[in-house]
Amino acid sequence: MSKLRQDVEIVTGDLQGDAGGDLAPYVVFTRLKQDGPFVYAGWVDACDDAMAMHFACEHYGQDQACTCLCVIHRKDLYGTEAHMPLPSDAGERRAWVVFRQNDPGGLFSSVDSVEAESPAAAVEASAQANANAIWVAPQSEVIESDPDAVIWRYTDQSYRLARGYGKLVRQKWEAVRAERAINEYEKEDIKESF
Repeated sequence: MSKLRQDVEIVTGDLQGDAGGDLAPYVVFTRLKQDGPFVYAGWVDACDDAMAMHFACEHYGQDQACTCLCVIHRKDLYGTEAHMPLPSDAGERRAWVVFRQNDPGGLFSSVDSVEAESPAAAVEASAQANANAIWVAPQSEVIESDPDAVIWRYTDQSYRLARGYGKLVRQKWEAVRAERAINEYEKEDIKESF
């Protein structure tokens, strides 16, 4: 056995320390149209806001064509779901961005902003009867991308999406059908000529 392997400390029992590491979770939203809502895209783990935006742009910016991305640190996102904190302690009145999920399993999308003193008050002010769940985040903690900084897709990658795959398959079938039609025409032409 090498000297390096002999010098490794053997740990028995439970490991000490935080297993989470130094990365924090951020939720990512994309805006597909210039004045459209932000729609939930997924999560990234990053060490700070700038790195979170970079990861979001690199990953979610290439998934689909969009005009803007935003990231929100997980600690700044509150909601009506059981696993999300919803403190009611009042603070100074500020703007909150509201994200609503209409159906169970559906995507969250931004609907409006409200003025409130706490996350609970923001949820109450934005509560709608047909919403399955609501998330709120302080407007000041929503980090939007600069359109020039986003890494956009340079090539057509529509084959990655279901609608793009269908378009490609349709083109191939149309080409096959056109080739069959040409072959049938040639056969008929040859019969008439000879």
